[in-house]
Amino acid sequence: MRTHFAEVLARESACLAGVTDEAKLASWRRRVVEELMTPLSPYEFALRQTGDVPERADFLDRWRELLAETVDRLLRSGTTGDTDSSSGRTRRADVDAQKTAMLILAALHGGSTLSRIAKDPWPLNAALDLALAPFAAAEDDDPARTGTSSLIGNIKP
Repeated sequence: MRTHFAEVLARESACLAGVTDEAKLASWRRRVVEELMTPLSPYEFALRQTGDVPERADFLDRWRELLAETVDRLLRSGTTGDTDSSSGRTRRADVDAQKTAMLILAALHGGSTLSRIAKDPWPLNAALDLALAPFAAAEDDDPARTGTSSLIGNIKP
């Protein structure tokens, strides 16, 4: 596997393993956006549409699986979405971890492409706002967590 693919997967494996709540997810998001907006970053090279197609497909499948594991962990931890009145725990039964992981990966890929062209992180942040929306519901209700730490709210008017 190409060096930039392997480097991104190694970083993502370590970083995503530590994502256990919305605050850590927001931290992961900020780091990935910064990586994707940095010229010559391994992340930027990894998401370009060049190179060996089977190798790129394998890379994207592996990253999607890391994201799905993270989404599943967040959903199981009960730190997102709606409250289950019978248990008092917060859960999102309507969120599919595999589909959400694919949506996050699509937001990273498409958003970074548009941001690279515009030389502005706004398209990437807008795409991630939508992809990460299932994890922002709980934090939207907490006024202390609005502003720069919010997963939602990066969309320009």
